[in-house]
Amino acid sequence: MHNPATHSAVSDALIKFASGPLTEQGAPAVAAAARAVAHARSNLASLNHAGRQTAALLLSQGSGPNDTRVQAWALGATLANEQPATTATPVLAAVVATGELMSADADELAAAAAVGIEAALRIRNAVDSDEFRARWNVASAVGVLGAVLAVTRLLKLDGTRMRNALGIAATQSAGLAHNGGQPLAALEVGKAAADAIEAALMGKHGFTSAPASIDGRRGFAALMAYRFDAASIIDGLGDQWLSLR
Repeated sequence: MHNPATHSAVSDALIKFASGPLTEQGAPAVAAAARAVAHARSNLASLNHAGRQTAALLLSQGSGPNDTRVQAWALGATLANEQPATTATPVLAAVVATGELMSADADELAAAAAVGIEAALRIRNAVDSDEFRARWNVASAVGVLGAVLAVTRLLKLDGTRMRNALGIAATQSAGLAHNGGQPLAALEVGKAAADAIEAALMGKHGFTSAPASIDGRRGFAALMAYRFDAASIIDGLGDQWLSLR
């Protein structure tokens, strides 16, 4: 019988990073994130065609016009159509939509975005390979993990709830490389932002998940990746900002 791990060095490092104060070394990353958030917010008021279509579809299924997930999904699709999506794209969409809900201040948004962008980049580096990129939409499949950490920081969840939210988001990691260049690819990116918000809210309200959601025996990396380098996530996290390189 499979016995899930009760401890995860990767989750421990990510939760500590996402929930704690940022070091002085992170100031340039926060400044860069602030600029990216401001740009993403400018798209919220005037969604492009893909974003409007996405919002209309979700509204037709019963979602309200002010639903945070609807806003995140539509904004993520818009950003992904504006320029090639990266793992930062769902992070920005989720942060902006959650910030609108919470009326969070600019500093909080920038810090959360910086954390999510850095975490997503490190997770991407840990699993990156030709095989991974040939099969998965990297922006959505990995971006959802950085996005959920950003949202849980905004929600000020404790470590246990943050860890559970990360695990819930890991179960929703998806998006096929086969859809690259098609409208569906942008929708996958928007959905990653929406799923991150949903996972964060589920974690906030007590839903649980396996602790080792990324590096566990049957976690994200084991099931989706063809290589996994935990050190790419853990080493220097919080002191060395790969997103600035």
